[in-house]
Amino acid sequence: MILKKSAGCLALLFMSAVAMADDVVNARYETVQCASPCKAEEAKHVQWWLMRDTNQVEIRNLYQNGEPAHHSSLWLKKPAGQMNYVYLMHDERRAIDYADVDLKLLSIKTDEQFWQLKSQLVTDSELASLQKVDAASATQYGYPVEKYVGTLGDGIRSEVWWIPALKLPYKIAYTYPQHTVSIQLQSLQPAAKSEQAVEIAPGTSLTALSNYQHVDYADLGDMEHNPSEMQWLAKAHGAPGLHAHEH
Repeated sequence: MILKKSAGCLALLFMSAVAMADDVVNARYETVQCASPCKAEEAKHVQWWLMRDTNQVEIRNLYQNGEPAHHSSLWLKKPAGQMNYVYLMHDERRAIDYADVDLKLLSIKTDEQFWQLKSQLVTDSELASLQKVDAASATQYGYPVEKYVGTLGDGIRSEVWWIPALKLPYKIAYTYPQHTVSIQLQSLQPAAKSEQAVEIAPGTSLTALSNYQHVDYADLGDMEHNPSEMQWLAKAHGAPGLHAHEH
């Protein structure tokens, strides 16, 4: 059953679906995290898609350390700047819907910086705080790439290979005191020039979303004594604030 708040999410998704095609960017990444000094066999790997349209971003995990991870985070930006969020569980065909007020209650600050972090992975202010260095006229997928180096946050050594035309990174390398994180672009749509076979981005369509069983985040507390509901909720590990409903 689609609940009332879900209808608002579906309406926002429709608004994005009619946006200009040029606004659509689909990028598949791999994130590798490794303790320092890094041993390749101990590194953690996650493959995922970033699928961006004018007013929405879907982050869909594909594999985590080789195991399927079929869930998505769907961020929907409203005309006034507020956001809705949908946590999607594709195998279960379930969705947890978060209104803007729910995100505020969870202390998720959905401002422009937050939107840039989700839609670009690196914010404009973070990029501005790094130093641009000579990248020897590098290109990737037919697009010019710029390289930036410096520190972010609490002294995190950072290198960013940036694609200005798309406002997305080709590669990011973070060095923390005890571990490293790298994020590497694996596939891109649209690619100005690429010899790789075109991959179909697994975006969640309006039709697919309307066929999921939705529940509002605010109603999760009513389910904690229903064993059948708790069975699928137990699999929603990445859903924000879910621990607040567990005892």
